[in-house]
Amino acid sequence: MAAQLIATHGLEQVTMRRVAAALGVTTGVLTHYFASKDALLRHTKDRAFDATYARACAAAVGPPGLERVQAVVAAALPLDQERRRLWRLLVAFFGSAVGSPALRRLQERRMGRWYDLYRDVVAPLRETGDIPGDADVVGIGRALALFVEGLSIHVVMTSPSPSAEWQESFAREQVRRLVTG
Repeated sequence: MAAQLIATHGLEQVTMRRVAAALGVTTGVLTHYFASKDALLRHTKDRAFDATYARACAAAVGPPGLERVQAVVAAALPLDQERRRLWRLLVAFFGSAVGSPALRRLQERRMGRWYDLYRDVVAPLRETGDIPGDADVVGIGRALALFVEGLSIHVVMTSPSPSAEWQESFAREQVRRLVTG
């Protein structure tokens, strides 16, 4: 429920009282599980990140090749209403991380996980001959993670949001360029 409220109203408008009311419980019940608004918000962001990351990891299974890289990218994009809601939630938290060293470190760790995932799906492309043996897989992995994040932010901040078909087509071409040069 907190995720839906944040995606709809923004972080500043979400209060423990508002979340409790939306759930049909008292604030006391909510504070039994979350000691503070910050704890609730951190839990909500963790769940949004985990859902997006798990979907991308599931797409990373299968034979190596550019198609697998494309599948991981597509799995992370806000292609449908639920994924757009999760990305709006994640975007809402970016601003709060600017003024908080602890939240910035948490964001850096999350981005590190994305960098590693993309590096790991790009590295086998050396063996398949899709990229040269001396290709910078760490740099390509970072570029892919940053591309996905930038495109996803654009999608959720644009009205109307670009269609899933447009996102997938645009991503396929850009991923090919980022990976193969």
